[in-house]
Amino acid sequence: MSCFEIISNDSFARTGLLNTAHGKVMTPFFMPVATKGAVKNINNFQLQELGFDCIISNAFISYLKPGLSVIDNAGGLHKFMSWDKSLFTDSGGFQLILDQFIHNISNKGVTFKNPFDKSIELVSPEKAVLIQNSLGSDVAMCLDHQPLFGKSRTDYLDSAIRTIEWAKRCKEAHYSNENKINKNQLLFSIAQGGIHKDIRQKCALALHKIGFDAVALGGFGIGEAQKDMYSIIRSVKKVLPENNFTYIMGIGSPLELINAVSNGADCFDSNYPMRMARHGKIFTSNGSIDIGKTKFKSDFNPLDNNCNCFVCKNYSRSYLHHLFKTYEQNAHIFLTYHNLFFISGLFKNIRISINENNFNNFKKNFVLNYGGKK
Repeated sequence: MSCFEIISNDSFARTGLLNTAHGKVMTPFFMPVATKGAVKNINNFQLQELGFDCIISNAFISYLKPGLSVIDNAGGLHKFMSWDKSLFTDSGGFQLILDQFIHNISNKGVTFKNPFDKSIELVSPEKAVLIQNSLGSDVAMCLDHQPLFGKSRTDYLDSAIRTIEWAKRCKEAHYSNENKINKNQLLFSIAQGGIHKDIRQKCALALHKIGFDAVALGGFGIGEAQKDMYSIIRSVKKVLPENNFTYIMGIGSPLELINAVSNGADCFDSNYPMRMARHGKIFTSNGSIDIGKTKFKSDFNPLDNNCNCFVCKNYSRSYLHHLFKTYEQNAHIFLTYHNLFFISGLFKNIRISINENNFNNFKKNFVLNYGGKK
């Protein structure tokens, strides 16, 4: 039985339900990233208040600190984090492109540098799955090989082949007799291949034939043109069943999100809204603004006149500019809340517009107002 059911279609955009052990999540949806078990500058109760029913945490980081024994004694990652809704864990494959983490890649797995004590450790596909199984997440991601952007076609082909081989081992570990924990956990694989459509399609189809609860798309948001990403999404969907839950990993800008939805995407994760808030880049219904600019010093309007979040109801651009420029921690807290309120509202309106067969008009108006091209 599929973990995903489609409710409504409006051209390529669609709504649906992802069924997890901690409840149903309406799609399309966005997951804030809780790398170390917390989303930066916002607490879990606020996330639920904002309407986020799912977040994603990094299994490799949790494995290193505080460690599996601590989390196990707490009753699993959900209880450790005080999060009772759906939870994804990423195996750590994204760290393959970060110099401070990666030490070596071989067919055995990935040898990481521990960012806390600089020790070296091999994470095999089997270990990546067993870590996530122990953490008790609702969705575990297979270990994948994600190369840097701009590599050769041969490099992308090699990474896709390795990703497929690792995925086979992940599935075997996930369903092995030795692995008795968390049998309700879903296992998603990740298709790689850069901007090469044929490699992406072959990788995705091979993963589908192995058999996973879904085939996700990784390796985005690292330098490729947005039009190439949308083209890859469409091309991969052509070779997969209609009810494959289409998870696009690593993108989070408003225009990327709504355009990806229009190409059939169901789910996203990124630290982009929180990271932009820390840099003073704020989402509004009329496009993004930089609250650090001098022109906001005496601007007593809210961040967004069309926003009903508590920040916009209570604080002016002038005050938030002052907090930001004086490095007051509350600036990051307020600005993060607003950006996530904006993203949550965007997805609520996307789902409504799809269900009402009005998505194309909604997208056209949103893109026009936000400052993009029609």
